[in-house]
Amino acid sequence: MRQSLSFATLAIGFLVVASLIAGGMAAIGSSLFEDWRLVFRQFDSAFRFWAVGLGCGVAVFCIALLFHYEQQLISPKLGWTLLGCRLLLILVLFLTLLEPVWTWSQSIDKRGRVLVAWDVSESMHLSDEHATDVEKAHWGRGAGLFGKQDDRIARWIRDLERGAEPDWTAGEEGVPAEQRDQLARARKANFEDNLKEVDAANRAELARAALLQDQHVFLKDLEANTVVDIVAFGQDFARLTPEQLEQMGPVDQLNVNETRSDLSQTVEAALSSDDESGSLSGIVLLSDGRDTGSDQQDRLLARVRGLGVPVHTVIVGSEVRPRDLAISHLDHPDSVFEGDKPQVKALIQTAGFENEQVTVHLEWVDEPDREPVTEIITPSAAVSEVEFAMDAPPAGRHRFRVQIVPQETETRDDNNTREFSINVVDDRAQVLLVDGEGRWEFRYLDNALKRDPRANVQELLFDQPYLGILSKPFFPRTLDAVTEDDGGKSPFNGYDIVILGDVSPRHLGVREWQLLDKYVRDEGGTLVCTAGKRYFPIAFRGSIVDSLLPIENPRTIQLTSPAQAGSPTSRGFQLSVTADGADQPMFQLAESRAESLRLWSELPGHFWGIVGEVKGAASVWAAALQPGQQASLDHERENALIAQHYVGEGQVLWIGTDSTWRWRSRVGDLYHHRFWGQLVRWAVSFKASAGEGDVKFALRESVIRAGEPAVVQVRWSDSFLDQNPGLEAFAVLEPMAGDAEGSQRVQLARQGGNPQLYEGKAENLPPGEYQVRLEVTGAELTEIPPDLVLAVNETITPELADITANPELLRQIAEETGGRFLQLDQLHEIPDLFSEASTKDTIREEIPLWSHWVVLALFCTIAMVEWVLRKLNGLP
Repeated sequence: MRQSLSFATLAIGFLVVASLIAGGMAAIGSSLFEDWRLVFRQFDSAFRFWAVGLGCGVAVFCIALLFHYEQQLISPKLGWTLLGCRLLLILVLFLTLLEPVWTWSQSIDKRGRVLVAWDVSESMHLSDEHATDVEKAHWGRGAGLFGKQDDRIARWIRDLERGAEPDWTAGEEGVPAEQRDQLARARKANFEDNLKEVDAANRAELARAALLQDQHVFLKDLEANTVVDIVAFGQDFARLTPEQLEQMGPVDQLNVNETRSDLSQTVEAALSSDDESGSLSGIVLLSDGRDTGSDQQDRLLARVRGLGVPVHTVIVGSEVRPRDLAISHLDHPDSVFEGDKPQVKALIQTAGFENEQVTVHLEWVDEPDREPVTEIITPSAAVSEVEFAMDAPPAGRHRFRVQIVPQETETRDDNNTREFSINVVDDRAQVLLVDGEGRWEFRYLDNALKRDPRANVQELLFDQPYLGILSKPFFPRTLDAVTEDDGGKSPFNGYDIVILGDVSPRHLGVREWQLLDKYVRDEGGTLVCTAGKRYFPIAFRGSIVDSLLPIENPRTIQLTSPAQAGSPTSRGFQLSVTADGADQPMFQLAESRAESLRLWSELPGHFWGIVGEVKGAASVWAAALQPGQQASLDHERENALIAQHYVGEGQVLWIGTDSTWRWRSRVGDLYHHRFWGQLVRWAVSFKASAGEGDVKFALRESVIRAGEPAVVQVRWSDSFLDQNPGLEAFAVLEPMAGDAEGSQRVQLARQGGNPQLYEGKAENLPPGEYQVRLEVTGAELTEIPPDLVLAVNETITPELADITANPELLRQIAEETGGRFLQLDQLHEIPDLFSEASTKDTIREEIPLWSHWVVLALFCTIAMVEWVLRKLNGLP
């Protein structure tokens, strides 16, 4: 019992000594180095420390028992030596299990980043001469135009806001009355002169003056607690330093696209910063609130909310709508058939002219002596629509001008005129509609195209009821009945487009498909293949059809779950129109691209369809998007519902559904016929490309808007390319008005997997008409294709359509992000809102010693010495 007590005392004493050694090592190590400290991690956890201590204490107790036993076998000197080695091993183990580490830590002041976003779009280049004196006083005070009399100006502004004449001499009661009158007149004149200075400055200049006033006091106050990041934005953005902001010339010299004001560029600028000195703490947005970059305001608000920081908005611009007449939008067809009467509608801003007569002319630019079409309206609201009843123009391209007669009291008259062009085609579209039976898709499509006066539709219906009452079936049901032998050409050559439905192999055999292949490949025809539930294309796998279709590995989609019982717009799968598809005319359901995409997303869905993987050179125009799926590039390529590719000199379009008639729900022909009618016209323009034989020279669109690229295409025959391997082609575009500065020479390059197609783009063409001719080097053309005519219509920028400020949007952005909505003269309050944007970050670095190889080497050395001593003295 006494021995056990002594052994326990030894264990406790060992732990005390070991703990003191650990503490001493920590103290000595920390004193030797100022920034470094030696820390034993397990000291922070009482449970782990006592667990390690208990384990080592038990080990010491066992070693003491072993020492007592070995004293009977060896000399005392050897026994004490072995005991010392073993206790030293336990000490090393104890210190190692306490996990000693060298630590270094330092506190760093880290400032948050504030983005100052300055709107420099076209609407910010306007001066607000029509603004109220209150608004002008706020801007002048914010821009520092009133000097050091801030309190006095604030009193005058409060008087103006109450609708009263400012008390020009408040606080000057001790001054004689005559001098006070003189002082009042002088101050009033000075105040009015300052307001005239405000009239002379545009919105962007006032915002810049507010940022730079009083030797950059705002930016300096903001930089006291934050890192300031300045950007100028319009449709894109550019970063500026305070020095660049001060030294720059006119605002329009910035390298920023100013044609639109896209407020979401503030989000892009916030996310794209490479400044690593601090995280984003907030945004200061100086703008008039006009967001013309997107039609989706909810998306903008969601994006700024997603930043998780306050956005403080500062309005620059008048909320008062000026007396101004402006053409904000024109709705007109780019091309019509001869005999059609084009419908032209103009959306006119008539603010300030309510209940007054406004005269609007539609003039023929090419025929200045021709009597214009005149409409006189008496607007009752700020926006009015004018519709012109035009006579059918003759064949050819015609330029027109819509002009509002200027009024003397208008704010500006440079937005009263807009020009556009219309191409009149003197032909009818020849359409062959082929189907196996009279399914719904066939019936609705047949009726829709028959109602189109510019489409000549020929039906071919193989299986149809026939009672023998009439001499022949209602529709032709043999290919010979709808085609003619044309001297070696395919029987389909007379048609601009062939629309193929659910036909079976017994309807169209190998010979018929060979003729269709010739129609497409050699004669430049357009073949539209639509999916069928019974036969097409599944029954034609492994045939010539596979080489014609732009998809492969077709598979069926069929939605039959109980969830498909809602309204037509909520059932089935939707068409996800791709970027390539949105550029095609048949997908233009509205004037703007954004509105067209919105309409496509709201059209009734489909329950059945056939999708596939597009071939390498094919283009996906629409993919099937089932409920719960997300659109992506891979998804589009693997689930192509509408796809197109070129085959030889022609093209094949795949439409993998038989229910486009569902788009008629509650709107009749509006979208169904618009899609198919524009598709037919697209096919007509494709086959009517200028030139014959070895080369076909064409424009993808003969009428474009300023800012859009003009796409020039040339298709060569295979034999011509084989004979001229060094061929190079160029398109030369020259203004028909004789302005040499607008000329461009564009190289036409081979496109992807279609070696016959060469294509090039002419960018940034000014509005006007251009003659386009083909130049070829490295080959000789037996017949040069005729020149083409390209019309570039002026783009109506939405920036100047409505020039009033939009405080509602700025106020909503501020409210939803926890920011403040401020006037320009309240800009100085913003730095105080970021007083706590600076934070302290602690940088800590650790070097673990307990896992270092030296510790392992020390442990192994002591253990080896103990083992050698035992073995040399005959101990087990």
